[in-house]
Amino acid sequence: MNNFRSWRQSFAVRGVSWRRGLDWAIENVPFYFHPFLVFFWTLFFFVFAGAARKAVVSNLSVILPNSSPAMNYFRALRVFRNFAWTLAEVTIYKLNKAPFSSELNGADVFDNLLAGKGAIILTAHMGSYDLGAALFAEQFHREMRMVRAPESDLALKQAGAGAVKVDYSTEGAALSFDLLNALRRGEIISIQGDRVVGDVASAKVRLFEHNVALPNGPFVLALVAPTPIYPVFVVRSGYRDYQIIVREPIICAREEGTRDDHIARAMVKWSQILEALLSEHWDQWYAFIPMF
Repeated sequence: MNNFRSWRQSFAVRGVSWRRGLDWAIENVPFYFHPFLVFFWTLFFFVFAGAARKAVVSNLSVILPNSSPAMNYFRALRVFRNFAWTLAEVTIYKLNKAPFSSELNGADVFDNLLAGKGAIILTAHMGSYDLGAALFAEQFHREMRMVRAPESDLALKQAGAGAVKVDYSTEGAALSFDLLNALRRGEIISIQGDRVVGDVASAKVRLFEHNVALPNGPFVLALVAPTPIYPVFVVRSGYRDYQIIVREPIICAREEGTRDDHIARAMVKWSQILEALLSEHWDQWYAFIPMF
């Protein structure tokens, strides 16, 4: 019975069987058939992953309040399609080390990030988080520690070839001290800051005129270290083509007020940057749970 239950769970939306099937397809199916496979599986999951579909439609109704429910339904399909391509291209890079092109938006700020002794990259579930981290470490010869929610697929560790160290947000207080020491050693840490997973510490901010809980851990780290927070987003522009968007750093300065005041001001800046990016790239926000 337990073996049967484990087998069924492997075919859940987040199960490992789909990822293994994707690995097989990338290795064995000619690349010119990939668009047909992506189209098929996009429709498959759009139909059968009902909870995720409803969540995306609900989120879009807040981001695009003047759009009709019918249009948001078709926009949700576009989100699923982009997500399918993102997963496929991460696998292409992981297995084949195929070349990818990218355009940098915010080069001056990015140079400051690379030149700094330590920094926090704050990003979102947009575009390709995994691929962006691996390419960053490979192209700019800087090691990175990436904090993410736990999952069964270890694709990023393989893709990063040791240059990207993955930590999981469920590791608790010990992880916080470890990350703080890493920042003080001059390392770069990448964290997703657009949703709360599990028991991660959070605080309320305004996003699209709604109160939303976002992780406040990155801002606590930035205040204590101290170190700047660089908002960085990787969005897909086309086949194996990505855009790296870098915004001005957020500084958790020890100014007037309490520690909570410093963190709150920084989180307001982050929510404003996040809102602007989501308004422009709503079709690449892979938030498959209700956010508002």
